[in-house]
Amino acid sequence: MNRSLSSFALASFVSLLSIAPTLAVPLTGSGTLSFPGATGDPTRQIYVAAGAAGGPFTGTWSVPANPAWIGTFPATGAMPHTPPVGAPVTGTALYDFSVSGGYAPGALPVGTYFQFGDLDNGSASPENFQLRAFNGTSLVTTPWLDVPFAASATAVASDMPNYSFIAGVYRFDGSAVPGNPAISVFLKNNIAITGLEVMRSATTTAFVLGAPLAVPEPSCLALLSCGAAGMLAAVRRGRN
Repeated sequence: MNRSLSSFALASFVSLLSIAPTLAVPLTGSGTLSFPGATGDPTRQIYVAAGAAGGPFTGTWSVPANPAWIGTFPATGAMPHTPPVGAPVTGTALYDFSVSGGYAPGALPVGTYFQFGDLDNGSASPENFQLRAFNGTSLVTTPWLDVPFAASATAVASDMPNYSFIAGVYRFDGSAVPGNPAISVFLKNNIAITGLEVMRSATTTAFVLGAPLAVPEPSCLALLSCGAAGMLAAVRRGRN
């Protein structure tokens, strides 16, 4: 019985940790992306794309995504990932997260998951991305992404691509990654943005945005916290 209580209390505590905000470090300078560990892909909802591979297209987040993300945004240019129909293409996509563009939240919220998949040199073709963020018509020139917070469960440190941040432009380059690891690495934005430009050099790699799922109401969190604390106390008493 004590073992069951202990397991429940531990699970409750881990659940609390998984939804609590964490400190993040802005991604600056250049080098190899830091390895966040083989955490496994985070639970998320990738936007549902509709339209042609070469654009224009739309992306939609709906329940169970966090309400702050729910809505449909337009984009022009080439999808930087596998399209819903047809063959993928390379090129540049421009996402519009503004109210005038039709996206209800009015900006891409802080904490969106930026997922880079299969960014390496396994296909013997240059695999890289270039990203720029905008607020209105103004280019964001301060570091607007944080260091990686997650990677696929099979990832190792040598799977991390190189990056640079210069004058508002992030560049991610997989040419120095050995082999052909089928993994993803995840970063988050640290400011809300109304526009995003993504340039993809090869169809053998992919980029997509994900929304975190809805979290329990504060009252539920309080109950869970109290319950976990109570269970831990019960376990201690039972062992005395």
